[in-house]
Parts: sequence; C-alpha cells; structure tokens
Amino acid sequence: MSDRLALTEAIEAGGIERAKATRIASVIFDAIHQNVATKADVQAEVASLRSEITGGFASLRADMADRFGALQADIETRFARQDIAIERLRSSVRETENRLLVRLGGWIVALLGLLFAALHLWPPR
Repeated sequence: MSDRLALTEAIEAGGIERAKATRIASVIFDAIHQNVATKADVQAEVASLRSEITGGFASLRADMADRFGALQADIETRFARQDIAIERLRSSVRETENRLLVRLGGWIVALLGLLFAALHLWPPR
C-alpha cells in the first residue's frame, strides 16, 4: 500500500489532482503486479525447468547407452570378421608355402638326379 501511496504522491506532485493521481497510481500498480512474477512463480518455473532438464538428461543418457551398446556390438562383429579373414589368409599362406616347398624339393631332387646321372655318364679323366 505504501508503494501505491508513494506513486500517487509523485503523480500529484507532477500537477495532477489527487483523485486522478490515485486512479492513475492504482492502474499502474495493478498493471505492474499482474505482469511481475512472484518468488513462488519463479521457484515453480525453476522446478519445472529442472524436471525437464533431468528428464532430458535421463533420455539422453539412455539413448547414448543404446547407441554405445549397438556400436560396441558392431565393433565386436567387425573384429570377429577380421579375425576370420586373418585366419583364412594365414591358412592360405601356409598352403602356398607347403606347395612351394614341395615343388622346390621336387626340383632339387630332379636336378640332383640329373647331376648324378651326368657325373655317372661323364667319361673319367
């Protein structure tokens, strides 16, 4: 009430008669009070925002956990595929190595046979 009275006196000091100044002060005061948030309004809005943020973080956390799980499963699948591919490659290299060893051994035996045959047939000195 003292705010309304102080506003009335300020308007009256500006040259407006008392009845009109009281009416103007009442209108201004009511307009201000209708548009100004109270402490309870601010606290309710803060609580609402906290609830939204908390819910948003929970949703984000759950979404990130789901995506992380899917990514981890994908990585494990890819590593398993790579392990299989690496084993196939190693097996192929071992098979190729064995075939080359057999061929090389065959060539060595054949060449040694030809060498001994040539030395056997070569006339002595």
